[in-house]
Amino acid sequence: MSLKDMSAGARDRPYARLQLLSNFLLFLFGGLLFWGFFGKWDRFPWGGVLLHGLEGGLVGAVCDWFAVWKTYRAVETESETIAEEIGKWVSSDLVNEEKLREYMDRILDDPEQIAALSTLLQENLGGSERIGKALDLVWEKVEEDIVRYLTNFRFSGADQEILKDLSRRKEILGTVRFLVGEALVKAADQEDFKDRIDRITRSLSFLAKPLVWLLDPQKRIREFGAGLKEDQEFDSEEDTVLFEIFSLFSDCADLYIGSWNDLPESKKEEAVRSLTDFGKDQLNRMLTDLIALHVEDIKKMENLREYGPIRSVLEFLRERTNASVSRYLGEQVARGLKRLEPRQFRINLEAKTRRVLEKIRINGSLLGFVSGCGIGLLDFLF
Repeated sequence: MSLKDMSAGARDRPYARLQLLSNFLLFLFGGLLFWGFFGKWDRFPWGGVLLHGLEGGLVGAVCDWFAVWKTYRAVETESETIAEEIGKWVSSDLVNEEKLREYMDRILDDPEQIAALSTLLQENLGGSERIGKALDLVWEKVEEDIVRYLTNFRFSGADQEILKDLSRRKEILGTVRFLVGEALVKAADQEDFKDRIDRITRSLSFLAKPLVWLLDPQKRIREFGAGLKEDQEFDSEEDTVLFEIFSLFSDCADLYIGSWNDLPESKKEEAVRSLTDFGKDQLNRMLTDLIALHVEDIKKMENLREYGPIRSVLEFLRERTNASVSRYLGEQVARGLKRLEPRQFRINLEAKTRRVLEKIRINGSLLGFVSGCGIGLLDFLF
C-alpha cells in the first residue's frame, strides 16, 4: 500500500489510530492473561493481583468491542428507521418553529452578524477592483450560455403573433409615439442637423434642392415630433405622409423583430456578442456602484435589522415559519439519509462518531484492568 493510499484511508477512517490502540489493549490483555494462566503466575503474590487485573481488562475490552460493533451493525441493518428518527429529532428539537424564528431574530439583532457580513464583504468586495473581478467571474460562467441561447433562439409563429398584438396596443403605440416624437425634436435641434440634410439632398437634382429648403425640414420635423409627443391628429398632406411612414414602421415591428429568424448564424453570434459585451460593461459599472454603496452602508449599521433587503427577506420568512416548515425540513433530512445505501450510511455515521466510541473502548479496557487489580489486591489482603 502506498503512502497516498494510507493517507486516503486515514482521512476516510479518522478513528483508525484510536481503534488500533483499543484493539491492541484487547489483544494485550488477552495474550498476557493466556500467558499468566499457563505460566502459573498465581504462585506469586503479585501474580494473582495481575491476573485479576488482566481478567477485568479483557472483559471490559471484549464487552466494549462487542457493544461498538453491534451498534454500527444495527445502524446498517436499521438505517431507514434511524433516518426517520433523525429527521423527527431535527424537526422537533433542532429546527422547530420557535428555534427557527429565534435563529432569524438572532441574525437580525446580533451585532456580530453584521460585523461578520461587513468583514466578509470587505475581504471579497472591498473596492471597485474586487467587485469588478467578482462580476467578471460571474460573467465568465454564464456568458457563453447566454450567447449560445440567444444565437439559437428563434421566434415561433405564436411569438410573432404576440409581438404583433403587443405593438398595436394603444398603450404601446402611445409610448412609441412619445419616444419617437421626443427623438425627432431633439434630432432637429442638433447642431449637425443641417449637415445631415445636406448629405441627404446631395444626390437630388438642382431644381429639387430649393423645394426641399422651402419646406424647411428642420422646422417640419420638429413640429411633427412635437405632434407625435402630444398625440395630435395630422391634417396637412406633409404631416400625413410622415405619420404614415411612422405608422408603417410601428405596425411592422413584429416583422423586423421576427426577421431575426432569417439572419445567418454567424451574423447572429456577432450581434449577440457585441450586445453582451456592451451590456456586460454597462451592467458591471452599475452593479459596481450599487454594491460599493451597499458595502459602505452596511459598515455604518449596528445590526442587520437596519439593512432593508436582508430585513425584508428574513421578516417575510419569519412570518411564514410554522410547524409545517420544521416538519418539512425534518422530512428532507430523513429522505436524504434514506437515499444512502445502508453500508454507506453506516460508514458516514461511523466516520463522524466512532472516535468517541473508541475512546470509550480504551477507557473501558483500562478501567476494567484497574478494577480487576483492585479486586485482586483485596483478595490477596483479606
